[in-house]
Amino acid sequence: MNYIDTSVIVSALDNEDTSSDESIKVLKRPEKVVSELVIAELNSVMFRNRNFKTLVAELSGDVLSTSYAAIAYVLERFEILYLPTQHLKTETPIGIYDNVIAFTIGLTNRIPLKTLDLLHISYALDIANSTRSQIEFITRDKEFETYKNEILELCRIKINWIP
Repeated sequence: MNYIDTSVIVSALDNEDTSSDESIKVLKRPEKVVSELVIAELNSVMFRNRNFKTLVAELSGDVLSTSYAAIAYVLERFEILYLPTQHLKTETPIGIYDNVIAFTIGLTNRIPLKTLDLLHISYALDIANSTRSQIEFITRDKEFETYKNEILELCRIKINWIP
C-alpha cells in the first residue's frame, strides 16, 4: 500500500512544478491511501492560493463545502482512499494521548524531523497496523530521504522520495 504525502498531490496539480509529470505517474499506481493529516494540509494549501479563494467566491461563497468538494474530486481523480485512524488511546507519564500523537512524541528523540513530518510517519504506521499492510511512504520532501534508514528500522515504513 502506498501512503501519499501531500507534497506529491500538490506537485501533480501544479503544471508549473518540474516534478508534476513524475508525481502524476506515482498517483497512477494502485493502492494509494492518505490520512486526515493530508486532507488538512490539502485544505490549507487551497486556502493559501488566491486563485482558489477567488474561484470559491465567484462560484458559491460557500468556502468549506467547496473545499471539501475539491478535495473529494482530487481523491476520486487519482483513486486515492482516505483511511481514518484507529484513535486508540495511549497512556504516558504526562497523560493519555491519541496513539498517533503518542507515537509521534516517541519518535521526536529518535528521528530529527519536523513535527508534521513525524506525524505523517505516525499516520502511515497507524494505517499499516489497521490494514495489516506494508506501507511505502511516497513523498517529494527531501527530509524523508535523509532519514529513510531510521524510519525503516523504527517503523517498518519504506520511504520513496521523488526528486
